[in-house]
Amino acid sequence: MRLNHVDLIDGEFTLQKDRTVIVENGRITSISNDILSIPAEEETWDLSDLLLVPGFIDIHIHGALGQDVSDGNVNALKTISSYLAEKGVTGFCPTTMMLPQEAIRNALKSAEAFRQENFPGAIMLGLRLEGPFLSKEKCGVQNPEYAKDPSSKYIEELLSGFPEDLVRIIDIAPELPGAEEAIMHLKEKYVLSMAHTAAGYDCAKKAIGHGVRHGTHLFNAMNPLSHHEPGAVGALLEDQEATCELICDGLHIHPAVLKLAWKLLGEDRAVVVSDAMRASGMPDGEYDLGGTIVKVSQGRTDFGNGKLAGSTTDLYSEFLFLLSLGIPVTSALRSVSINPARVLGIEELTGSLEVGKYADMVALDKHNRIQKVWVRGRLVFDLTKKEGER
Repeated sequence: MRLNHVDLIDGEFTLQKDRTVIVENGRITSISNDILSIPAEEETWDLSDLLLVPGFIDIHIHGALGQDVSDGNVNALKTISSYLAEKGVTGFCPTTMMLPQEAIRNALKSAEAFRQENFPGAIMLGLRLEGPFLSKEKCGVQNPEYAKDPSSKYIEELLSGFPEDLVRIIDIAPELPGAEEAIMHLKEKYVLSMAHTAAGYDCAKKAIGHGVRHGTHLFNAMNPLSHHEPGAVGALLEDQEATCELICDGLHIHPAVLKLAWKLLGEDRAVVVSDAMRASGMPDGEYDLGGTIVKVSQGRTDFGNGKLAGSTTDLYSEFLFLLSLGIPVTSALRSVSINPARVLGIEELTGSLEVGKYADMVALDKHNRIQKVWVRGRLVFDLTKKEGER
C-alpha cells in the first residue's frame, strides 16, 4: 500500500509534510520525500488535506454499544473492537472487573478466542484485570464480595490453561495483606497498576519501589491529595518513572486539576484512558456494570448519590477535550498513542509512525475529524463509506 501526499506526525512527534508512506505486510517500510513507484496492483491512497497520526491505544476499557468484556463472549469483543476503530483506537486492553473466578475465566476464554480470529477493528493488546486485588474501602461500583488479597498463586490458578501472554495488566491496592509478596512475584510478567486504593504516601512509595510502575485512573478511587498526606496520588505524581492514567472527560477530573496534573506528569507520563462501560455509544438509560445498575444521564454515570461508575467517553473525545483546554496537539497525541504503548512495553512495535512499526494509523481532516483508520495496514474505518451506508 502506498500513501501519497501525506502530512504526518513522525516518531519524534513533529510535523512532516508531503511524504510518501509505503506499507508492506502490515508494517511501515518507508517514509520518504520521493514519489516511489510500486506495482500497479498495489493499493494507493492520496491523503492530500489530511493529517496522518498514530493510532490511539486504550489500555483501560470495559465496554461499549451495550456490550461488556465481562459478559464473556466473543461477539461482545467484536462489537467493542469495531466501535473503537471508529474512534481512532487501533489497539486496546479489554478490562474485567471484580467477579467470581469462574466469570473472569469466561472472560479470558472469550478474549483468547477473539484474538485468534480476524479482528474487525481495534486489535487486542492483552487483557487487563481490574480486580480482584482492590480495596473494599475504595472499590466504588465494583462488588466488594469478590475482593481478594493479592496473591500470585491466585493468578496462576486463574490463568491455568491459558497462554501466559493473554493478560498484560493487573490492578492492585498495595496496602492489602500479601501485596508486597505478590508484587515481587508478578512484576516480571505483568504491568502492575496501583488502583482502588486507600494507601498512604509511604505505602504507595514503597509499592512503586517494589515494581508498581503505573497508576489507574489517577485521583479516582484514591484518597484525595492533601498537603499533610499526599497519598497514592502524591507518590505517583512525584515518581518520575511512574505513568498515570487520566480520564479526560471533564467529569472524572476537574479541568483545573487535570491541567495541573498534566504539568507535573509532562508529555511522557500522562496516559489517557476511557474506562468506558457498556453505555459508551448508547443513549441515556440504565445499564448493568458488574451486577450493579448504573444510571446514565447526559453521558454521566451514576450508581447512587451521584457517584461515578466508569465513563461513557472514548479516547477521541478525550483528545478533543484536551485540545480545548489548550494542551498542545503533540502532547495530547503522545498521551493516547506512544505513552500507552510504553506502558505495555510495545513501543518498538506501535504507538508512533516510524519505519518498521505496525501501520496503526489515523487520518484526520483539518477540523480533526477522523476520516480513515488503519490497523496493521488494513483499513478498518472509512468515514466516506460509513456515511454512504447511512
